[in-house]
Amino acid sequence: MADLTGIGTSALLAFQRSLSTVGHNISNATTEGFSRQRVSFATQTPEFTGAGYFGTGTTVDRVSRVYDQFIVDRLQSNTSNHSQTEHFLGLVSQVDNLLADESAGLSPALQGFFNSLQNSVDDPASTPARQVLLSDAEALTQRFHSIDTRLRELAENAERDLVNIANEINGLGASLARVNDAIVLGTQGGGRIQPNDLLDERDQILRELAELTRVETVEQDDGSLSVFVGSGQGLVVGDGVNEIQAVRNKFDPERYDLVIQQGQVQVNITDQLSGGRIGAVVDFRNKVLDPGLNALGRIATSLTETFNSQHKLGIDYNGNGGTDFFAAGGIAPVPGSNNTGTGSLAATLVDAGQLTTSNYEVVYDGSNYRVTRLNDKKVMFTGGLAALNATPIDGFQITAAAGAAAGDSFLIQPTRSAARDINLFIKDPALIAHAAPIRSSSATTNAGNAGLELAAVTDATTYPLAGDISLVFDPDALGAGVPGFFVSGGPGGTLAYDPATEQNGKQFTLGAPFDGISFNISGTPTSGDSFTITNNTNGIGDNRNGLSLAKLQSTVTVRGNNTFQSAFGELVADVGTRTRQAQITEEAQGVLLQQTEAERQSVSGVNLDEEAARLMQLQQAYQAAAQVISVSNSLFDEVLAALR
Repeated sequence: MADLTGIGTSALLAFQRSLSTVGHNISNATTEGFSRQRVSFATQTPEFTGAGYFGTGTTVDRVSRVYDQFIVDRLQSNTSNHSQTEHFLGLVSQVDNLLADESAGLSPALQGFFNSLQNSVDDPASTPARQVLLSDAEALTQRFHSIDTRLRELAENAERDLVNIANEINGLGASLARVNDAIVLGTQGGGRIQPNDLLDERDQILRELAELTRVETVEQDDGSLSVFVGSGQGLVVGDGVNEIQAVRNKFDPERYDLVIQQGQVQVNITDQLSGGRIGAVVDFRNKVLDPGLNALGRIATSLTETFNSQHKLGIDYNGNGGTDFFAAGGIAPVPGSNNTGTGSLAATLVDAGQLTTSNYEVVYDGSNYRVTRLNDKKVMFTGGLAALNATPIDGFQITAAAGAAAGDSFLIQPTRSAARDINLFIKDPALIAHAAPIRSSSATTNAGNAGLELAAVTDATTYPLAGDISLVFDPDALGAGVPGFFVSGGPGGTLAYDPATEQNGKQFTLGAPFDGISFNISGTPTSGDSFTITNNTNGIGDNRNGLSLAKLQSTVTVRGNNTFQSAFGELVADVGTRTRQAQITEEAQGVLLQQTEAERQSVSGVNLDEEAARLMQLQQAYQAAAQVISVSNSLFDEVLAALR
């Protein structure tokens, strides 16, 4: 028959362990990642008698944690998403504040430069106005430098951040491997019963890891958890860890790639990592910094090339032909560090208006070169050496030298260094070429009302003229009663012009070797009326080339139908849009994370009021069990007394 003392003792032990579990819950109420635990009771094996089965008391069946895997998975995913958007917002906001700043941005410097240019054009003979123009041009180049420098500083910080995060991931991976090993040992030693506190610790480490990068997990039969990152690369498998290593980029030693060892091969997983802080840094680098530096450089390149080209079409205060106004660096393709061949690449600018904000990779496969535009992965060219050297690509021309080995690669960044390298070439205000190289005049004896207006110069190789070009009107210049002008000097010959039908204006362009000389004749000349086109000597008050320079402010010079300022505005708008999107996403992800944390807390969190009530209930049960033992002892004493 069941022993009453044994029944009471089993209850005492069971309730004591349950009280210990409640105390464990209460003491860990504020422990991050802790899941409250619950004791399950089971009846002990009953004893059979002729009268039936008599119970023998209770026992603790198991101590389990209150846990919902679905909620935990959502919490891990939302943690990763929120960490990414929060970190990305912090990074992109720095660029947004830099570019959009009214005093530190590029727009005020561009506007100031063109304002000074216009003032100088209004008074082309004024040396002070010219000096102010040079000062504001210098300020503009310094503004390019300062923005470029700040963006490069942010890039350096991002690279350090990438390395630090990789080290944190490795540290957490080592902790996971250690906990995995302890869980396997604990599960085996406990007869397949799960070690609750170790499981909570592992979940908390996983959540910390999710703050750094998105992970996928697979539970193994032995209770361990395999953790994968990137496109399925194993970070933790059992108690083994494959560390993520930061290695120098093959093209840029200041840039890092993240690799993971897979057998004997290192797999580059930089662009495959997403979520968490590491995803934010990779996105920031690829979607904000790289395009931002390239876009800024594209504006500097376009400004340099278009302004220099126009400036060289004029003549300066001393009557000499214009020179470059700005100085700029060139395009320097970078060979891959693992190249084995002797081939080399050069690149030159062909058309600044066709430049994009992308980088380009050139790969040689042993017979053909392949040029890929990296921002959209579009293959721009595939072919042999001769074809490559004859094919312009997005505004630049590649010149390759033989000797490349199969697998050799090169990186071309057409605009990356332009904002850093732009400088003011002219230091003397007298060298500013405001004047046009030629001018026209009408003979004082002209009786008609015809006029000749020179068009803007388009080819500097024509100047200076070897001699004057004279045009004399004759009603029969071309014979058979066809009126026009006899041309002497220059190309010679005749130009047909009929005042009866063309008096509203007719455009003429002289042929080689006077390419670039265009003019418009309008009105009605009389026989013998003449015009002269001559070199613009002593043209210090002339501002025609200066006016052409000033028009560049509103001229579409940048790909995408942009002016200099609208191109920068497009960059500011793009970064601003990304910043705003990041703000909205971060707020939404923050709400989702809070909701998921609340769900987990409602399921697995410790409620001190509930635990206090449970504590009182167990205390009463414990006292009742003790009373059972006390009654059992009293009955036993009564039996002994009766036998005496």
